[in-house]
Amino acid sequence: MKNRALFVSISGLLLLATQAFAARPETTTAIDPPGALVTAASGINAEGFIVGWYCLQTPCNAAHFRGFLRDPDGVFHDIIVPITDEHPAIGTQARYISPQGVVVGDYLTLEDGATLGKPRFRGFACVASTCSGPNAQFTYFDAPDQTADSQPVYDNPSFAHSIIPRAINAQGDLVGCIHDRDQAGSMHGFLLHDGSFTRLSDSMTMNNGVNAEGDIVGLDGSSTTAYLIHKSGDVQRLGDANADAVNAWDINAKGEIVGQAFANNFTVGHAFLRSKGGQYRFIDPNGSLSAAAFGISSSGNVVGQYRDSNNNCTVVACVHGFLLQRGD
Repeated sequence: MKNRALFVSISGLLLLATQAFAARPETTTAIDPPGALVTAASGINAEGFIVGWYCLQTPCNAAHFRGFLRDPDGVFHDIIVPITDEHPAIGTQARYISPQGVVVGDYLTLEDGATLGKPRFRGFACVASTCSGPNAQFTYFDAPDQTADSQPVYDNPSFAHSIIPRAINAQGDLVGCIHDRDQAGSMHGFLLHDGSFTRLSDSMTMNNGVNAEGDIVGLDGSSTTAYLIHKSGDVQRLGDANADAVNAWDINAKGEIVGQAFANNFTVGHAFLRSKGGQYRFIDPNGSLSAAAFGISSSGNVVGQYRDSNNNCTVVACVHGFLLQRGD
């Protein structure tokens, strides 16, 4: 009887703890590196490390981009690709962080006739512990000249080639987009898997997220729908009847998708969370005029960007990163 009473008591405590955990309210926190006027939080892993990029001054263009890493204690660390002859970086954007702490992103250059308005993007990777400081260590990469089936990667080989790495999963699969100097028709989503590089044949596409299962989400600039490419290869179009257009930016192991939905004749952007079953909810921070969700961890926490009611960005910040913690 004593053992049974002890079991009942422990079971009751576990039930109470489970109920308390489930009832813990969601919280939204602004993510702004010190002095930032514009911030985008774009990736988060299960340990709570967040990466993104920001500007300390306007105009917020290629020459003023800085990457950042925010640790779980809330401390910010700059990620800045150094300027060298081989890698003449003028700005850095950290885009994503894997479960193992591998950070991927792009640095911007003015090579081969590129301009501040149309810079060249080149890829980098680093381990979180070595991404910042005087001894920072970076690995650099561009897209190959040919895909895995020996097809040309770029539409126009005469232009400055760009690659924007957007996400990396636990298996090391890398997704993003490649393009020439043109930011539209020559942009194609890509996947780097087991050393094989493939690109989508459709132009104006960008692969933005890949989960541990190998499912990929992205955006299609030629339509008003986003897409989900299942590991099987089946393509599912994503759209919400209450939105003018949908962009998908990330997917986690649970099949939850985050992104941005446009409404009111494309005048307002809402950050959204889509369940695996296809139910949408907006997750706009309080006071936001527009928002976008860029990353979701395996535990379901979300990061993104929002604009508040203050439009005078030259004096105080009006574009912020955000973190939505969903109870864990």
